[in-house]
Amino acid sequence: MSEESDVDSGVEAMRIGAMHHNFNQIVGFHNHVHGFFNSNLAGSQTDGNLSQKEKTLLKLEYESHLPNQLRKSVFLMMFGHLEEHLFLSWCDHGRILEEKNDRADGIKKFKKLFVNLKVDLLTDQNYQLIVDAYKIRNAIIHTAGRIDFIKKPEELEGIVDKHNKYYEIRNKRVYVTSEGIFHFNSAVAEFTEKVSRAARRK
Repeated sequence: MSEESDVDSGVEAMRIGAMHHNFNQIVGFHNHVHGFFNSNLAGSQTDGNLSQKEKTLLKLEYESHLPNQLRKSVFLMMFGHLEEHLFLSWCDHGRILEEKNDRADGIKKFKKLFVNLKVDLLTDQNYQLIVDAYKIRNAIIHTAGRIDFIKKPEELEGIVDKHNKYYEIRNKRVYVTSEGIFHFNSAVAEFTEKVSRAARRK
């Protein structure tokens, strides 16, 4: 192996290592804050200065509302890191202007890159999961998760039915589950690494 190849391999390893580190940091943030919620919940329920009504309200906050907000925030953060690392792969491939699709949104704007790298999008389960996740993301951003405010509510309901361990609908709003957070993180990391390695080889 040549010295140049050794350098390229080292750069690739550093890039992929940084990518995994970023995604692991996001999950670590989720786990750390969720642990804080659990600690505060336990303390609130034994606090003699609080009324039973206050304890009940805090229990609802720490068991439901705050964890939901945390999962939503972490879910949205992952998209930024996903697109950043896909953009870096674009730079490695060196054909941004040729492959860029300004009409497409989300991960689909990188579709020409994936095709040129010969990533089989039809059979890649991680890609399909990410495409569906973008639709959940859009509902969260644009309608606060309200499925009755979006143009195609049946499409979103179909995604939730298909990935019922990762998303759920309550009171006409879509929510991301804890399992959904960890599975999405894994899918994004695996797909991003595949694209990054393919881009460096071209």
